[in-house]
Amino acid sequence: MQNSVSDDNFTQDPRITELGAASRTLTPAQKYRPTAPGKTARRISVLRQGLCLPKTLFTIYRIIREDFATVALDEGLWAFWGFHQEISGHEPWDPHYRARKWQKAQLSAIGPRHVVGGLAVWEMAFMMNVAMENEDPIMEYTRQNGEGFRFLLPALGRFMGKNEEQARYAAEHGIPWCESAWCAEERRHSNAFARIIERLVNISPSRENPNQPMVVTADEQAAVSHVISRQVTEWNASSSYIVMAAHSSGDLRILVRNIVRDEIKHLSILSSADSYLFGPRPWGRFLDWVKLGIDNYRGQRKSRSGSDLLGGNHVLAVEGIVAHLLTAFYLAKWLRNVPVRTLAAIFETPSKLPDLAAFAPSPEQQAQIDATLQKGKEKRVGLVRWAWEQRTKALAQRQFEEAHGETIRKIVIAELDGFQGAEVPRSGRAKAIRRRIAGLALEGHGLEKQGKNMLKACLRDHLRHYQIQNNRHILAREAIPVRVLR
Repeated sequence: MQNSVSDDNFTQDPRITELGAASRTLTPAQKYRPTAPGKTARRISVLRQGLCLPKTLFTIYRIIREDFATVALDEGLWAFWGFHQEISGHEPWDPHYRARKWQKAQLSAIGPRHVVGGLAVWEMAFMMNVAMENEDPIMEYTRQNGEGFRFLLPALGRFMGKNEEQARYAAEHGIPWCESAWCAEERRHSNAFARIIERLVNISPSRENPNQPMVVTADEQAAVSHVISRQVTEWNASSSYIVMAAHSSGDLRILVRNIVRDEIKHLSILSSADSYLFGPRPWGRFLDWVKLGIDNYRGQRKSRSGSDLLGGNHVLAVEGIVAHLLTAFYLAKWLRNVPVRTLAAIFETPSKLPDLAAFAPSPEQQAQIDATLQKGKEKRVGLVRWAWEQRTKALAQRQFEEAHGETIRKIVIAELDGFQGAEVPRSGRAKAIRRRIAGLALEGHGLEKQGKNMLKACLRDHLRHYQIQNNRHILAREAIPVRVLR
């Protein structure tokens, strides 16, 4: 039987059961602090982990193949659109658009026996303590996001937090500070890690967090830096938690993978925003991630509890590097097939959400805000931040699509059956539709050879757009009817 969690600081999923009261009655002096065993014991545990390395790496690969599947990433990205659009009364028609549903996991069933793959229990607890401290300052993160993205990409700012005026107004008037989908998903992570640590080492972790988030402003340079910074944060979290999942079994693995999938959803949205703002740049984005990731790691060694323990396990380092490389690879592979028209629809379609309460600016201030927002939108829609070659190609395809929109529509309906049955990428039906696109006889449409190639590219983009908005991935939510959105 499952009980609800009564701790007011824990935004729980009803699927997670409550720990015994005894685990929460410890004095501050009895709080868990990361410590390592003696050198000999640690060497033996690392050797044991090394012997399991091939199996662990294969487990990491399998987890990434599943959780970074096209259908899973499509679902995460389209949930961003749903958060802004599908509102019925006060609730969205699909709760997944507000916060991902977690798979059932019984916290009280978790114990040290669920740490596998040769990893020492103390090291799993230490990794989770680092993760907990990173996740804890969720309120500060939401303000970073809301303020940082308010002009660069307002829809992303609303999805991830509140700007300074909105946050201040909420604090002064007793309005909930966590009203975004990103916040609703993220705020459950640190407490979940804290509860897991309790189960593994039978003592509560300290919540005296040394993490001091930086202040982010809304100017262009700071906002661009914040887009990259948040991607790196989600990338590091996804990859690190995948390693934890690979060393978990039973309910522990289910719970850790719930957290992983939240982070992957956020990574898919942020990386798509990067692609929309700056264009296709797989190597440039990866290099940005690596450089900032290294800086973040150095910062962790200075600021985390037990930071002297970081980097001492070379087998764990190999696992982490492999997880980071695989997640970056599968994400870049997916992004190549997300059309610009889909990104524009997701990030530019006006939100139907009510405005968050905030101060009432003067007419002069409002005019200035509106002008800044309009200028930002013009830069995004005009692909101004893209590299010249990529921008020229994308704008040419957009112009072609606008000029031949009726032709495309007729072909989709008459010759491609409206893409019906091709909702799942790489399914038999989707492959058949792609073959039909490749083999279409387009002579009757009065297009030159270059125009025919452009038309086929547009048709492939329309197919992917259809798949993303009609995805049927149901791993983390209840099955819902397919809705064809025009």
